[in-house]
Amino acid sequence: MKKLLTGLSAALLLCVSTVQADTSVWQVTKGEQRLYIAGTVHLLPPEQFPLPQEFSQAYSQADTLVFETDVRELETAKGMQLLMQHAMYSDGRSLSQVLSATTYQQLQQYAKTQGVDLAPLNNFKPDFVLLTLMQVALQKAGMAGEGVDMHFLKQAVTDNKPMLFLETVEQQLAMLLNISAENEDAFVTQNLQQLSELEAELTKIIAAWRSGDTDTMAALAMAFTDTPEGKLFYDALLVQRNKNWLPQLEQMLATPEVELVLVGALHLAGEANVLQLLREQGYSITQL
Repeated sequence: MKKLLTGLSAALLLCVSTVQADTSVWQVTKGEQRLYIAGTVHLLPPEQFPLPQEFSQAYSQADTLVFETDVRELETAKGMQLLMQHAMYSDGRSLSQVLSATTYQQLQQYAKTQGVDLAPLNNFKPDFVLLTLMQVALQKAGMAGEGVDMHFLKQAVTDNKPMLFLETVEQQLAMLLNISAENEDAFVTQNLQQLSELEAELTKIIAAWRSGDTDTMAALAMAFTDTPEGKLFYDALLVQRNKNWLPQLEQMLATPEVELVLVGALHLAGEANVLQLLREQGYSITQL
């Protein structure tokens, strides 16, 4: 279950300006207060470790680690129940009914190439089905390794560092598994196009992430907004969440403790990204 949530988060990288620098780690300051924000890739091929040293430097200076959500909860019975609650239709609808015949056939054909039978998934929403297909494709490509977030979450547990979370698991599931609502055909069509180039696109994103190249990440993200529906998906997945996180980040900056905030890399690039929102509030941003 945990992999499914992180897999969906990785999908944001495929559906979603700063000069190229060395890393995706930034220091945010105002007066004496500071925190670090690091962009992450939620599923990272094993050969991408070790991470750039700036990640470890920020971690060593942080009193508290901050993550998008606590994915460990998905390993519990309650977490699995929440996942099913948000992933499945509860009103009698089904995947084959919600999608047009043409779109469903396209989805069926792609699933077949991945060795996935759609029949057992007919009661699930397109969001969950696409997540499942993406997870399978990443595993086949050898790109579904432990992500940056989980790497540091495990380290924080080992070091007994306090942890905070920007969203509850239920909040994240409610959002991530309902993006397609009322635009299911467009959602499936656009994501199938992305899935057909999944390995190449993720390779580009990882390269841009390692070098802190937010121009490239922004271009990749904004390419998904070339339709009205794509813009809606982008706003829900990234923009609105960035705005929701801003007050929490400002509260952290008002304390003497130093936090390391780890969020998906595309939250730090493109329209209304977290760094831009902080700059607009008068904070100084330095890329490491």
